[in-house]
Amino acid sequence: MSVITAHTAGFCWGVRRAVDMVLSELRKGGDPYAVYGELVHNPQVLRALEKRGVSICMTPEKMDRGTLFLRTHGTELEKCTQLNQLPLKIRDLTCPRVGRVLAIAKKKCQEGYDVIILGDHSHQEVRSILSYSGEKAQVISGPDEISTLSGISKPFLLSQTTQNTEAFERTKNALQKKFPELEYAFTICNSTSLRQDELRQLCDKANCVVVVGGKNSANTARLVEIASEEGLPSYHIETYEELDADELEQYENVLLTSGASTPSWSIRKVREKLLEIQGGGLRTGQIRKFIQNAIFGNFHVLPVTFVLGAAGACILNIVNWLMPVMAASLFLYAVHTLTSVLESEYSRPSRLRRQEFIRIHRMLLTVISVIAFAGSLVLSVFLNPLWPVILGVMLVLFLLYSIPLMRKVYPLGGLRSLPGSRDLLFAGAWSFLLTFLPGYISAGEFVTPGTMLWAAALFFLFLSRCLLTDIVDLQGDALMGMDTIPIHVGKSRSVVLFWLCLSLASVLLVAGIVSGYLPYSTAAFFPGLLSLAAGFLILARTPFPLELSKRVIADGSLFTAGVLPVLVCITGW
Repeated sequence: MSVITAHTAGFCWGVRRAVDMVLSELRKGGDPYAVYGELVHNPQVLRALEKRGVSICMTPEKMDRGTLFLRTHGTELEKCTQLNQLPLKIRDLTCPRVGRVLAIAKKKCQEGYDVIILGDHSHQEVRSILSYSGEKAQVISGPDEISTLSGISKPFLLSQTTQNTEAFERTKNALQKKFPELEYAFTICNSTSLRQDELRQLCDKANCVVVVGGKNSANTARLVEIASEEGLPSYHIETYEELDADELEQYENVLLTSGASTPSWSIRKVREKLLEIQGGGLRTGQIRKFIQNAIFGNFHVLPVTFVLGAAGACILNIVNWLMPVMAASLFLYAVHTLTSVLESEYSRPSRLRRQEFIRIHRMLLTVISVIAFAGSLVLSVFLNPLWPVILGVMLVLFLLYSIPLMRKVYPLGGLRSLPGSRDLLFAGAWSFLLTFLPGYISAGEFVTPGTMLWAAALFFLFLSRCLLTDIVDLQGDALMGMDTIPIHVGKSRSVVLFWLCLSLASVLLVAGIVSGYLPYSTAAFFPGLLSLAAGFLILARTPFPLELSKRVIADGSLFTAGVLPVLVCITGW
């Protein structure tokens, strides 16, 4: 089986705009928060928003304060008037493309036209359009229902924004035969048209279609309908748990697409499951599962931190480096794993397969992390007296950051309230424990230019790694209330910051080599920077990159940056 993923899958512009506006209001404060009806037709997004305190309310007149969001599908004209009289802050999240249809309907009604709406009779968007179209407006679901129209003297056709484009053409042509004077407006949104066109084009390359989206989503149902029109078996699912491995194994090529309100993390999880089905019976599939479990459990952090620490020892000529590097590696592994365990509990429902893995094995991972903590502290006792002090301070910082994740005990706050604190704290911890502290102690508690340059380069490398993973998960992190730099500065600025950090790391290393503060073997660090840059470009061009692929690229670059300088030092190149 091969999995072909549609580039147009995922949030459409209107849904992304609505979700972003909700998240923006949450950051301002002004609870309670409620949506008049379902914001979008996707249960996973609704559950995520509910977790953030945004409920569905069909009786807003009972609210005496707070913020009320109007759903993306539009709200009936009469209801809008009533809601605006309530003592609430009203935020209209109607998709602008739906708003355009409402404006056209209202204008044509005022001009005396008999508005004909092509759409699903019971859909909220159609009810909204109907309320703007006047008493004579009528709804049909296709050319077969034209015969039910009555009292039409000046017809004007428009459609629900998520209608089938071919169905609109058939309906328009049939209406023109009955009403030669018919006027119309093509009101199917561009996102819907592109999604449907891509599906039709890709059907020739597939044996079946998997469509991810809410069961009550009109545009998702339309994709399933198109797949059937193209003669392919289709499977409409909401989550990856609904995939039938035995059923899908018979298909050589599976086409994966989604509705306009399906979050990227949901599509990514379905894609991961399809690939697991593909390799389930192969030895490569078992190897992949082993690697996945090792990375999802953060066990790869130990070898990555060890080789980076060893590389620093080689570059800075630190003699007694083994125990300090082991103490730092154990501490960093414990911090990463315990943070992951706490975050997996905080961000329910989970958006990542890794979170589900951690949640299932949280007790085992917690025990291993505590043992790693204890091991790092024991080792520190046999090192310079600064080591236990520094590890104690970092443990306090970790608690200040992580304890607020336990929402039943503490409100969110502490260090988490500082923008980007997660990425900056981890980057600082890696740089300080693996490079700065060992170099400082080795130089007789003196800060050498070489130590500063190497530590700063490692800081910017790890921060680049954080930015890469955070940019990929930006949508899910924002919905779940996580704290990352891209959430605060936006995707475009984060991309610029990623390249700036990589450039700074490169400049610092070059400056160190040219000035003689760092040896020529430092150049072996550059392949790690280059692999991270290449990985970023690969992920940017991959629709819905797998979580495993993202972490292999990101942390594999760190491993490369560490292991190559070590090999150069060992071989004496």
